[in-house]
Amino acid sequence: MKKLLYVALLATGVIVLMAPPAMAQEEKPFTLHGEARFGYEYHANTQDFDKNDNSDQFNYWPYRVRIAAEGKFTKGVTAWIEFQNGGTFGSLAIPARDGSDAFFGPTGNTAELYQGNITLDKIWWKNFSARIGRQEIVEGTELMLGDLDFYQGQTFDGMTGTFKLKKGSVMVFYTRINENKAGLFSGSAFLPPDQMFTVAADNSNFAGVYTNWTLPIGSLDAYLLNLRQFNAAGEDVTTFGARWGRDIVNKTGLFWNVEYAQQSGDASTALKAKGNVAEGWIGWNMKSGKNNHRFYARLGKASGDDDFTDSDEKGFIPMFGDFHNRLGHGDFFQLSGNQTNLGGVFGNDAGIQGIGVGWNGMFGDKHEVGAEVWTFNSDKDIAPGEDKLGTETDVWYGYNFSKNLTFTAAVSEFSPDDALKGAGTDDSVTRLYGRARLRF
Repeated sequence: MKKLLYVALLATGVIVLMAPPAMAQEEKPFTLHGEARFGYEYHANTQDFDKNDNSDQFNYWPYRVRIAAEGKFTKGVTAWIEFQNGGTFGSLAIPARDGSDAFFGPTGNTAELYQGNITLDKIWWKNFSARIGRQEIVEGTELMLGDLDFYQGQTFDGMTGTFKLKKGSVMVFYTRINENKAGLFSGSAFLPPDQMFTVAADNSNFAGVYTNWTLPIGSLDAYLLNLRQFNAAGEDVTTFGARWGRDIVNKTGLFWNVEYAQQSGDASTALKAKGNVAEGWIGWNMKSGKNNHRFYARLGKASGDDDFTDSDEKGFIPMFGDFHNRLGHGDFFQLSGNQTNLGGVFGNDAGIQGIGVGWNGMFGDKHEVGAEVWTFNSDKDIAPGEDKLGTETDVWYGYNFSKNLTFTAAVSEFSPDDALKGAGTDDSVTRLYGRARLRF
């Protein structure tokens, strides 16, 4: 069914391009968009915290190139066709945490149909629009639904429908996120859909409702998500959550965000899903001329499970959010029961608690500088009396050369504590990256 849909989309584009001259005399039906992004990464000591062991110290050059055509056929009917190629220069494999599973495909560096969809706006009802096909789905702060833009992106195959109301909106969706694919991701943070199910060779559906409401102060999100896999293991997890937040820029005042979600259903035929996640930040934006200074504190917590003998899975099972800069710029951890693979600590299901403080300075519309300090504990002890994961320090810089060309760079250093290093060495983990992005 999916292949037929994509072929139909491409065929529609060809038909429009070959339309009679009368159409060519009107407004051009297609607009081209694109992005070229190139960068450099350096990682050290991610697996053994030993600076004398060079096996986990490496650098590479990631890239992502996208080209898209936006078609406007008639009032209320548009299409978006986008292809991308991403990977690393000088290698046939995609390295850890680059945003794609290296096991999906023989080489890793292959072109793909990233998005291909048709949007029907105000066709049936005045305040309703529908989108059918492969598409990004981004909502809220991207804790549950994000596009993984910093890495190689994330799209869903299916349908979305949005009702636009006077005080908010209601988005419903039904997607197929795993169509007979299998593989394991080996990076420090886990990527969907393999983060969810131990057996990934069967079809998985992801559906739900996400609402957004405008309040006298800030905005309120409420959502219900369901992730289900069709196999004998019986995974069928429902996540219900809410978010209240307010953000400001170019004026002095308080900004904040608070989000909580609880899970229910079946983590397997033998385990009930009972995990939860909480995230929040509060800060003060100070405007000074054309500059803004933001001082803030952040908190992230994902539940863990310390009793593997009962019938409950208390560790939080992440959905399809964007984990970049969620718990620091290094992306060494994610909000999940299985929070990391640093130091070879894989699948401990101990959860995480992260607390950070930071400053972000935006100088005009050209320069951005920031720094954060984080401390991490596991929600449950990884070993008796051991819950301290370590501390992280981040420094970053961004430069907008123009509205189309931007540069970013960051360095993150993580110092492991007892719960991760155990009886091994305790040398710090380093991640350094720089990116140049051109958009048109």
